[in-house]
Amino acid sequence: MPDSAIYAVLELPPAAQAQSDPRPQRTASSSRPSLACLVATALGLLTAVLMTLLLYQWILCQGSSYSSCTHCPSCPDFWMRHANHCYYFSVETKDWNSSLEFCLDKQSHLLMFTDNQEMSLLKDFISQNFHWVGLRSNSGWRWEDGTALNSSRILSNSRVQKCGAFNRNGLQAASCEVPLQWVCKKVRL
Repeated sequence: MPDSAIYAVLELPPAAQAQSDPRPQRTASSSRPSLACLVATALGLLTAVLMTLLLYQWILCQGSSYSSCTHCPSCPDFWMRHANHCYYFSVETKDWNSSLEFCLDKQSHLLMFTDNQEMSLLKDFISQNFHWVGLRSNSGWRWEDGTALNSSRILSNSRVQKCGAFNRNGLQAASCEVPLQWVCKKVRL
């Protein structure tokens, strides 16, 4: 027999060929993250950054006793925060009744001292100028909520001085029609 060669073609299914190939096969979709994965990652990072900023702001506002509140959401702009209250120190002047109306329009009231410690603290923020407070003489000196003034003596020069004012030296009576600056107080939100 002369040299004759017999050839045969062996065809294997593609799945069997891929399983027997020791080299890892990579597809185009597994080498790059999908768009949904990128969006989820970006949103997760954005959420983490925003939560960090909110936590920082909360710590900043809780940690200090005094704040101008331009960065604290718990007091309106131009109000000062101390403990659980917001205080507004006016720049303009009005009579006592107009000052009271201003405070009421801002969901607050004219300043009423709860104790001598609060009075001492606020003396640092008030100039020598007098400011209206929520104190009035109607058969005795009473705060606007009806409680009697019991911790301080109020200086009065005449019988027409029926409204209370406050400066660094303490409380003093004044005529209610005199235009003075005022202080509003409200519970912070």
